[in-house]
Amino acid sequence: MRKLVSIWSVLPKGQQLFLVLLATFIVIPFVVLLFLQVYNAYNLTQLGNDISVKQNAWKHRAARLNANVVPESLKSAANQFAYQLLEVHDDLVAERRLVVTVQQPLGETKQKSGKIVTTEQLLDAANDRIQEIGEQECDALLKTLAGKCTVMSATGRAIGDNAFEYQVQLAFSEKSTLGSVDPEGYYEFRVTKSSPGRAATKSRVFFGKSAALRMRIYKDVATTCATIRAKSGNCSVTSLSVASKLDRGTPMVRLSASAAYATLVPADDITASTR
Repeated sequence: MRKLVSIWSVLPKGQQLFLVLLATFIVIPFVVLLFLQVYNAYNLTQLGNDISVKQNAWKHRAARLNANVVPESLKSAANQFAYQLLEVHDDLVAERRLVVTVQQPLGETKQKSGKIVTTEQLLDAANDRIQEIGEQECDALLKTLAGKCTVMSATGRAIGDNAFEYQVQLAFSEKSTLGSVDPEGYYEFRVTKSSPGRAATKSRVFFGKSAALRMRIYKDVATTCATIRAKSGNCSVTSLSVASKLDRGTPMVRLSASAAYATLVPADDITASTR
């Protein structure tokens, strides 16, 4: 270092100025650019590794769920969730739910007896029935599809000036067993979605008949799963929702429903050979 200082001190002022300018405008920028290129290359390598890890993370999750199931059939988070419900088919778990929405007229302010009832009284009466509605729906589910049922939540609210909406969420497990699954077999996991109870949802009906039609929908769901079970060996209902909504200004409702069925289907020979 002292030698460099001594050499620098004997250089003419012009050469010193030249070297300073050379370092300022060429050497230092070159070193900085070289550092930035190396740094960017490192970051790109790390980013590529992170992307690769994220792209393959689902394979590790699928393998942890069940190594005997085709990984691609468990790729999506939705399918992984449904598979976990299939595994606990016989258990009453909060994640397996029926969501029911029921709309009905709030009531008449003037009853047949001639007594005048205020809107506030009608709202109070409707709110008093919230838990009852949930328990009634659980009873309907137990008579048709479920072996166990419990009310997870029940809410109610006024909609407009003369209608009330209930929404209940029920956790349930099915009456029927899952079916047969060979622990040594290799399977593909499938989720089938449908709109059950077409006979019950194709036309509008008086709101008082909607409870009976919802029971028909639950029966239809049970029948559909039984059909899948007969064909594939197993079936589990993983989600179900039913709604009966008023046609505005009338006491008539229209019903809609959706259901999801999970099943393990034996993988074909070609798929099995790629394990």
